[in-house]
Amino acid sequence: MSFIRSLDRTQTDALHNTENKTVFDLLKKDITIGEVFPAVRKNQIYFYYKGGCLYKFANGVFTRDKAFEKYGYGGECASPYETAKIQVENKYTNAAGSDKERRLLNALCRHTFDGSNAFGTIVLDVEVNLNGNIGRGKKCDIVLFNIPSGELMFVEGKVFYDSRVNVKRGYTPEVIDQVNLYSAAIAEQELNIVAQYANHVRIINGLFGTNYPAPKKLVMRAKLLVYETPLRLTDNNAYSIETINAALGANDTAWFKQNERPSADDIWNSLCK
Repeated sequence: MSFIRSLDRTQTDALHNTENKTVFDLLKKDITIGEVFPAVRKNQIYFYYKGGCLYKFANGVFTRDKAFEKYGYGGECASPYETAKIQVENKYTNAAGSDKERRLLNALCRHTFDGSNAFGTIVLDVEVNLNGNIGRGKKCDIVLFNIPSGELMFVEGKVFYDSRVNVKRGYTPEVIDQVNLYSAAIAEQELNIVAQYANHVRIINGLFGTNYPAPKKLVMRAKLLVYETPLRLTDNNAYSIETINAALGANDTAWFKQNERPSADDIWNSLCK
């Protein structure tokens, strides 16, 4: 199996039929205001909201993961669509109400479809399974697309206190192997990835009114983005940062401080030096 981004005419037509039009119109409205993010797959589209998959469209129908239903209901006045959004939001908010990794990354997606044209870099894809011989089943968090350069960049996002990032002195952060695996996976399919994302862009341009050019090339190493890096580092904190920078390369990692919320352009500029 290889990396594919497609949507055939049968599926495109089905999005607009009587059974699907109501949900699709609601999704498109939320896509335009940056609340929902559509990600093209192999003859499917996944619609993400605040860190989770709100709807999947495949085989001509919209479906939801029923596991979300245990995360609450919208009340008597809420529509099924609004209830679905509430359930996804509840799942990805922790007990203290602070943002989790997925929701921090989700904030970067707001400007891809809002027509603002204020950013040179957009989020083109999320939760990306490369489906190659290397790293199959593993998902890289986001793909950034820098419009001026025509380049694509795979980025893994983490919060600093994730145990895969912050470790005790003498241990190796797991995120190093994770990012290196993605680098190997994209190298395996370099030309195909660029071609498939050209298909991806063509599809979203047609469905959602964007006017993006086809990507031209791929940044050949996956990158690491870390949120919430503490202002005051403990010995273990400093060790973790030094170990990751040494293994991945300081130019391939971006460390943002507590409460910093970088834009897609900020991240691109930090990782493409």
